[in-house]
Amino acid sequence: MDIKFWWKKAPDFMLFINFFFDFLILIKNLFIKKYQSRLKVICVGNFTLGGSGKTPMVRYLREVLTKKGYNCAVLLRGYKGKFKGPLIVDINTHLSSEVGDEALLHAKDGLTIVSKSRVKGCKYIEKLDVDLIILDDGFQNPSLIKDYNLIVVSSNKGIGNKLIFPFGPLRESIRNGREKVNMVIKLINSKQDHHSLSYVHKYFSKIIDAEYLTKINEDLSENVVVYTGIADPDKLLSSIMNNNNVTSSFILKDHQEINESLAKKILIKSKENNADIITTEKDIVRLLGANEDSFKAKLFVKSNVVDLNIEADEELLISDIENSLKLIRK
Repeated sequence: MDIKFWWKKAPDFMLFINFFFDFLILIKNLFIKKYQSRLKVICVGNFTLGGSGKTPMVRYLREVLTKKGYNCAVLLRGYKGKFKGPLIVDINTHLSSEVGDEALLHAKDGLTIVSKSRVKGCKYIEKLDVDLIILDDGFQNPSLIKDYNLIVVSSNKGIGNKLIFPFGPLRESIRNGREKVNMVIKLINSKQDHHSLSYVHKYFSKIIDAEYLTKINEDLSENVVVYTGIADPDKLLSSIMNNNNVTSSFILKDHQEINESLAKKILIKSKENNADIITTEKDIVRLLGANEDSFKAKLFVKSNVVDLNIEADEELLISDIENSLKLIRK
């Protein structure tokens, strides 16, 4: 869900609405049983509904922690996947319809567990040879106690109008959630910051800037067709247009299924414009397991995958995590 007025300035007097919703959230959370894992749990979350770059941040975090010698498992609910879990995701056998597209991405990097119940997933991981649990989303869910909360905000959307859903995009007020936050990652995907980021700076002092690094195959034809369902496609399209002519773009909703009809349309546009097809890792995993003669299978073969990586101050981030959690490298 993405409503235009969510991202515009709201009068300050409307912030009183947040007190009412914060009170309801507080009452609800009082009745939820909380579990403390014997392993340290690092949560990568966000303040708002929808995507803000959590998944690429989780992948980056796992990569840098692994380089430092920590054995990490990623735990997520597997949004839109039908399997309840807990289970270990296998990139070679599972489909996005079973475990969700994000889980397949994480499984390419290492041990990934899908569980609709985060507590059950955590208990499952505790039986494995793991040092740290990285939670993809779940900042606002109190059932599993987190030891370190890393919050991702995008520079072009920030926290919107600062109001809680349904009046705004926030899951809870910044005032209510600030005590739980250890670090904020500002993902730079625009030339100018959203007006609400001044409010974020007011409440948080530990903020690290991060950027997307886009790597595109230089051997592609001049004309390209792009399809993607990532949270913020503008940065991707801008990077592609630096070197290629985007003749058609198919901007999908987050987690939108790529059906036969859509796959056929993309292939037709590619043929009409003599254009190569570009997409992201997150999008192409939705085509895994397609019938051999289907348009989805043909699209899978013809798609060129763009690498979207995150670059941040690695040492500053890791040192803060290690100091906060009192971790000792192997």
